Amino acid sequence: MQAYQQLEERFEQIMTLKQIDALLDWDRSTFMPEEGVNQRAKQVEILNVKIHEMQTDPQIGEWLAKVEVKNLDPWQAANVRVMHWLYNHATAVPAHLVAQKMNQETRTEMIWRKARAESDFKQVADELSRLLDIVREHAAAKSKKLNLPLYDALMDAYAPGMSVADVDEAFDDVAAFMPGFLDDVLAAQKEALPLEGPFDIQKQQQLCQQVAQMLGFDPAWGRLDISVHPFSSGHGHDVRITTRYREDDFADSLQGVAHEAGHGLYDRYTPATWHHQPVGASQNMGMAIHESQSLSLDMQLGRSREYWQYLAPHVQKTFGGSGAAWTAENIYRNVTRVSRSFIRVEADEVTYPAHVILRYRLEKAMVEGKLEVRDLPEAWRAEMEKLIGIAPPDDRRGCLQDIHWYMGAFGYFPSYALGAFIAAQFAHKMKQDVPDVMQQVAKGNIAVFTGWLRDNVQEKGCLYTPPELIQAVTGEKMSTRFFKQHVTERYLAAA
Repeated sequence: MQAYQQLEERFEQIMTLKQIDALLDWDRSTFMPEEGVNQRAKQVEILNVKIHEMQTDPQIGEWLAKVEVKNLDPWQAANVRVMHWLYNHATAVPAHLVAQKMNQETRTEMIWRKARAESDFKQVADELSRLLDIVREHAAAKSKKLNLPLYDALMDAYAPGMSVADVDEAFDDVAAFMPGFLDDVLAAQKEALPLEGPFDIQKQQQLCQQVAQMLGFDPAWGRLDISVHPFSSGHGHDVRITTRYREDDFADSLQGVAHEAGHGLYDRYTPATWHHQPVGASQNMGMAIHESQSLSLDMQLGRSREYWQYLAPHVQKTFGGSGAAWTAENIYRNVTRVSRSFIRVEADEVTYPAHVILRYRLEKAMVEGKLEVRDLPEAWRAEMEKLIGIAPPDDRRGCLQDIHWYMGAFGYFPSYALGAFIAAQFAHKMKQDVPDVMQQVAKGNIAVFTGWLRDNVQEKGCLYTPPELIQAVTGEKMSTRFFKQHVTERYLAAA
């Protein structure tokens, strides 16, 4: 047991430093004075170098080799498995290549911001090509270390245990389903009366605080603040989420709260005993499972009729709304409006996976050398036309809209759509276990919904791998049929 105890001690230090890093990043995005950016950059750089040194210490490899898993309990054994995963990813890439990638990411991201503002992909194409070359070197190094194909090795950092074969099967199925289904939904959906603003920001903030608490996000251990792009951060008894506010659309901030509260509840309810160990960090389950929790609240719950039946009176009271436009049914029609749109982060529940599939196919082709960076804009337009039925008229609404590639995050995108599929699968099982769960939601008993997620997913931490968790919770492996069934019932059967 000595080797295991030494690993626990080392990883407790690493996990604590990572929590500090997350807090510094949250502060940078919320309250940090503008002139503090260079000082914060140096703080984060030194901290991350220290974390990397600790994670790649050969001593960890020696301890991992000595651990006798048969002598450990299930949680300890799972902890060792996650330690192996973290150590293998951290040590797969030489330090000089890590530094090279970080430097190129900084340069590429800076130029991307200007290129995006001017809708001119050519400005950043050469820098993205250089970054992609480095990403391929990373992928090759990880491929050798992890014994995985190139793209699988990158994706494993975000969706551990899920293979390209699994993703291709799921995405090809939904891609084939989407065009005809989208046509049917657009033909069937009923008109919604517009909800006309402006909507006072201060009133929105008060409503969002109420909704966060209604969802179970407790101010005793969590904060809700403002940022340009909503995000979640923190762990255990200190969890931070943000949303953004628009005077012309109060629903944007409310959906942001629901989405980030889903992440935040996962961060809060992993087992307290393991909060300072890898097995107790929800991020180590990968982003596919994490997105399943945010999308469970944002999509499965937050775009349901029952949710808005309960919430509509609170919205009406907050903004003084009355009349036909402010009924629960009309608000519901507004938040479930489906359309062919260019921007992923503004996409509706139906078309969102198609936006992700597009990015996955393009980035995999780039990593595998089947698509040159210079050909990206045209490839983007062609794929979007095929999946969603429209093509962006400019680069800003096309291949420049997301930051991910320009900050080197290849392999991340699949998690977004996988999360939607898994959320639908979890919700299907929830409704089998608690047949009246949505009726309870309509009455305001939302804890029935969130409690099932806590008991069945969040409190499991990293006890299972993602595929094992899906199997353990639902009784079968991940399947897209639950997502297709869900959107069919919501957007056609009940249209």
